Amino acid sequence: MLFRAEETGLTEGFSVGRDRTRVSLLQFADDTIFFSKASMEHLQNLKIILLVFGQVSGLKINLEKSTISGLPLGGNPKTIGFWDPVVERISRRLDGWKKAYLSLGGRITLIQSCLSHIPSYFLSLFKIPASVASKIEKMQRNFLWSGAGEGKKDHLVRWEVVSRPKELGGLGFGKISLRNIALLGKWLWRFPRERSGLWYKVIGSIYGTHPNGWDANMVVRWSHRCPWKAIAQVFQEFSPFVRLVSYFCEKPHCFKCPWQFLSIGLEFKFRRNLTDSEIDLLQRLMSSLSSVRFSPSLADSRAWSLSSSGLFTVKSFFLALSKVSNPILFLPAKFLWSSKVPSKVKALAWIVAHGKVNTNDKLQLRRPYKALCPQWCILCKANGESIDHLFLHCPVTIGLWNKLFKMAGLDWVPPRSFEDMLVIAFKGLGNSLRGKTLWQVACLTLVWIVWQERNKRIFEDKGRSEETLWDLILFYSTLWLLVLQLLEEFL
Repeated sequence: MLFRAEETGLTEGFSVGRDRTRVSLLQFADDTIFFSKASMEHLQNLKIILLVFGQVSGLKINLEKSTISGLPLGGNPKTIGFWDPVVERISRRLDGWKKAYLSLGGRITLIQSCLSHIPSYFLSLFKIPASVASKIEKMQRNFLWSGAGEGKKDHLVRWEVVSRPKELGGLGFGKISLRNIALLGKWLWRFPRERSGLWYKVIGSIYGTHPNGWDANMVVRWSHRCPWKAIAQVFQEFSPFVRLVSYFCEKPHCFKCPWQFLSIGLEFKFRRNLTDSEIDLLQRLMSSLSSVRFSPSLADSRAWSLSSSGLFTVKSFFLALSKVSNPILFLPAKFLWSSKVPSKVKALAWIVAHGKVNTNDKLQLRRPYKALCPQWCILCKANGESIDHLFLHCPVTIGLWNKLFKMAGLDWVPPRSFEDMLVIAFKGLGNSLRGKTLWQVACLTLVWIVWQERNKRIFEDKGRSEETLWDLILFYSTLWLLVLQLLEEFL
């Protein structure tokens, strides 16, 4: 109806770019945006069209609901004020009660599920200023290490480590700026794949296309208010992970090269003799093309080298951007994050594996006035308290580990450190998936119970026997596995 009305002159959209691409409406999942000439006559005609559509379809047109929502239009994304709605939404999420009543595992989950995704709509279209990204990360950092009570809280693990992928020892939050680049890169991937789309025609009409026939023009001399300028600037990070898959098609945009494709190989024809350096380059080219096969029945395409399917994903691009130089794998990562224990238990084990939990030897360095005697373990009352001693070498803890290994029918020798304990591939309760799951849960539950007992003896002056602690380990291990099984069956 709208197109017929436009053809007859009842309504009129607008034209953009050198190709005069017409834009009269945009349709989304359940929203439609109309563009009209600034004329009362055209607006009245548009209103009549909507009312007629309502009568024909049986739908009711609510003219009072016609407002613009979502991303801001016409603002300057380089200014801090432009990002105030994002910062305010994150700030509202970080209510005071959440700090007081959420465990560390709960705060990690909230950051991963909400805080990292709130600004995604903005980040997928605009380049975020460094100061705003730093402010959001500071809010996340403070929320992560917050808790009940007032005063300064210890940031046990550096944010640089926390923001890394889990396999490198972090929590997978990632840098806001890198997430921004990964989201903007999706537009560069979609551009040559959606040539029939209106947005492709608009971008191509305004900015032109790259000589390679695949990409948009990367030289954008428009104002800072132009979103595509920020997207074009991502091309430098995006291009190394893109490879062209050529099938020797005859499209006008294919590269014209001075060779002929023969059934037995390649035969180059040059207008002059080559120099020694050019011959060397030619030999290197022939070597790289020796395994190339061409098929004239298929069209050229573009593949993403970071995924086995060849298709772009924001996650793969983000992980590639997050890679650190000389990365060191965090070996306990798989054991920790694939376990079926609550998030609070995983969070504690993660801090313990990094050697950052507040045992007495650590408190002597961070806050000496709050530490107990460094030569005093509250469980055994015989040795100094350190991470390896408390969770591995303390006689009370050794007794619990012995019971666990005896139940599994294994002989063992305590390793040097707790990190080694998480890395060693004990057969545990069998090689089956069920046996490995039970072993993971039992080990991490033991760590949790030991830490809870340590705190109970320090802050409440109450202690429990080794047998009681063992019963608690069995109880919570069984409880968490049963709850998980019920949830999986329900979902």
